[in-house]
Order: sequence, then structure tokens, then C-alpha cells
Amino acid sequence: MKFVKAYVGLWTALCACMLACTGENGNVSGTVTDTGNTIATGIVTRSDGSRAVSAMVRIAREPAAGDTLVKMDYIQTKTDSQGVFSFDSVLADTFQLAVIDAEHNEISYKPRAIKRSGTLDSIKLEKAAVFSSVLYYEDVTEPAVAVGSHFEVFIPGTPFSQSVFAGDSFSMLIPEGSWWFGFCPGDPQIVARLEDSGVADSVIYRTWNMDGEVTSGDTLSKGPFIWSPTADVDSLIKEEENKKNEEKPAYLSGVVNCKKDSACPNVQVQMITDLYGFDFVEGDSTRFESQTVTDESGRWFLQVPDSVPYDSLRMEYRLLDDDGKVVQAGLSRYVLASELKGLKDTLLVDTTDLTKTSVLVGGVIIALDVPETQENDENSNASEGETVQSEVCKVNSVNSVVLGLKGTSHFVRDVTCNMLKIDNLPAGGQDLVLYSGDPKVVKTLRDAELSVDSIVTITHVQLPKADTLDQQWMTYAPPIITIEK
Repeated sequence: MKFVKAYVGLWTALCACMLACTGENGNVSGTVTDTGNTIATGIVTRSDGSRAVSAMVRIAREPAAGDTLVKMDYIQTKTDSQGVFSFDSVLADTFQLAVIDAEHNEISYKPRAIKRSGTLDSIKLEKAAVFSSVLYYEDVTEPAVAVGSHFEVFIPGTPFSQSVFAGDSFSMLIPEGSWWFGFCPGDPQIVARLEDSGVADSVIYRTWNMDGEVTSGDTLSKGPFIWSPTADVDSLIKEEENKKNEEKPAYLSGVVNCKKDSACPNVQVQMITDLYGFDFVEGDSTRFESQTVTDESGRWFLQVPDSVPYDSLRMEYRLLDDDGKVVQAGLSRYVLASELKGLKDTLLVDTTDLTKTSVLVGGVIIALDVPETQENDENSNASEGETVQSEVCKVNSVNSVVLGLKGTSHFVRDVTCNMLKIDNLPAGGQDLVLYSGDPKVVKTLRDAELSVDSIVTITHVQLPKADTLDQQWMTYAPPIITIEK
């Protein structure tokens, strides 16, 4: 089964197939009382007394008592600039008359009017009730007749109808009262072919009872309606209602500017949930993976993840030039996991101004005990710091470390005592993270349920815009795990 979607049509004439449903006692559905008004031409005013310009006026014959399915025709016109309407001819001496002012949501319905010449009667509109729903249809794989996606929704026995397309929501102006609603394929030729193929009228013309009254100005939302030539409609309706009631995913959204108050489209966005890069287990470096881009207003949307590994997450942004080079970058604020708990709508994160990127250069040595240097080495021209570094690197030249910026996609792995370079970094204050480059060591430490602070070393740095920060040598002291016997 698939459901076809399209847009909702405006108020249009019912295409030569109008239903009139009657109650068990033969009375036309609806509770509006016969007024006996005599109307052939008239003037329409709105509820505030002003003239109703371009209001739609429809007349239809009265349905015969006892008829349960009546195809009704109606004719229509519009009021002029003075709110006046007239009909050159009518369908019968007595008829129904409906006036619909869609622009101002006002309406009038007279179930019985009498033709009379030479009198300009006045009709005052009142606020309409609004009925909202959605219509689906079962698209059978090999239907006897392809019905398409165009349908009519109407109040049987009245001139009120609306053309709709399956899959989209619609709103229909109706008079106050208690009504039945009908819906059927919108093309009269399709209706005729269905009838010729032996499809029962009760299948072609579906009806639904409002089960209650609406008054002027009310809004009623029901449904969905489903038209199907084969399936159990009640089951289909329940299925669609269950889908409608399913929890919708929550989203995060934000705005990115290239300059202050200047929206930046086509900015790549990645959500960072692995703040420390612990999932970085292979290769020499992590990489940015775009999950969405900003629109023309600089706005982005990302679905909230099912889980947040740590206490927060954040978004990283980058803007590329025509050659694919990163020219600007930025970061959102940290979004706390507590902000996402139970979120059912869209959380606006912040507005971020991008800046030119920064570069970080530095090296890492592991803090270990080393042999004492000879104090009186006359042949050595090295400084004390260089001598210590040299001895450390001799002892542990095969150890590896991971270096990166917390809450970003920028992490690299290399052996100690090598100078590292990380480019395309978001400028500004950042937390520099250091930990063992051996995935097995990291897994062991995490399995031991140590705090993050026990596994990583964090140093705050200030990265310059469009410049390089030379961090020189940094020292990493691996954590020591004591195993109790």
C-alpha cells in the first residue's frame, strides 16, 4: 500500500457528482432549520456590516426526502464590488443557497429558498466553523480503475464541497450544525467507470458522521479519512492514526554567520558526540564528516541522537571555497544531555560566527624516569631540557599518543617525540586533549571505569585566527592502574 500526497485545492465546484445522505427518518442530514427565505438576487454583508466582495454564492436543488445517495448539481456565481449577486436562472422554484467568504472565514447557509423576481434580499454572514482533516487512499497494485489522487470532500445534501489531493491536510468552511461528510474520487469520469465496473455506490461514496455539533467559529479536527476500493477502511484509519500518534523525532537547529549578522549558506555541519575521540581506533587522524549544510538563511537542522555518550555534544562548522579548501570554521556551544531529555520539538542551539582557521604545531613526550645525565659532559652543547628530552625519546621512542581538540573532529595519532601539525582548526579558546595512542590501552582504562579526567590530560589553549600556535613540547603522564590481588 502506498499513499499519494499532493497539495490541497481551493474551494471549487463539485465535479458533477454530489451526494445527499439522509437520516433514518428520511430527513436531510444537518440541523439548520428551514427559513423560507425568498431569494433570487441579493446583497451580502459580512458580520461587521461591510459588503462581502468576491464571496462565492451557490444554489442547489433540494434533495428528495428518502434519497440516500443523490448526485447533486449546483450553479454558482460571485458577489460584485458592492456585495451583490444574481442568478439568471435557478434549478427549481425552491432551492438551497450557500454563501462562502473564504478570505474572511464567514459563511451563510439557507437550506430552503424560494425564487422571486424584483427583490434584493439581504444576507448577513457569520463566522464559519472550520473542519480540518487529511484524506488518504489505498493505491491498489493493479486496480480495475485507476482513481488518481484527486478527491472531493463534501457535506451530503448541501452545496458545500472542496477539492482535495490525497495525502495532504485540508480545511473546509462549514455552517454550524451536526453533519455527515462524504468523500469520493474527484473525476466524474472515474466515478462513472467505477459504477460501470460494478463497484457499489457505498464504496465509491464514503460517508462519515461528525457525531456532535459545531457552532459558529468552532474548529473541528478529525480523521484521517481513507478511500479504498478493497481494504477494510476502519483498519486503514486505525493504522494511519497510530502513525500520527507515534512520537516524532526532535531536532537541533542553529544559525551560522560568515560575518557578524550575515547569514552563511552552504556551511557544512557535523554533530560531535564523541567529545574525546575515543572511538578513534585506526589510522593516523580523524576527519570531518558533513551531516548537513546550512540553507540560504544560514540555518541548519539535525535530528537529536538516540543517546549522548558524555554529558554534552556540540556542532562543528566549516565553509569551503570553490577549490574545496576550508576557509572558515566554527563551533557551537556545548548542548547538555539534560537539555535533550524528553525533547519533543526543536531546540534552538545558538548563532555562531565563523572565523578564519587556525593551525596547531606541537610535540608530545611521555613523562618517564630517565638515567641521570652526566653533569660534566664537556662535549655536550645541548641545554638541560634538550638533554632530558633526548634521553626520554631514547627510552620510549615507540610509544604513541592521541592529540586533539575536545568536541571537534580534529584528533591525530603519532609516536611520541615527533612534532605534530593539525590544521583547519576553529580559532579561539579550545581544550587540548592528550591520551594514549594504543586503542587496547584506552579500552582497558575505560573498562576499568576510570573517570575521563584519569584517562586524558586536558590543557586549555587559545588558537589564533588565521595564524599558527606553536605549542612546542607537551608532557603526557600515563595513568597508573593498581590491580588488587
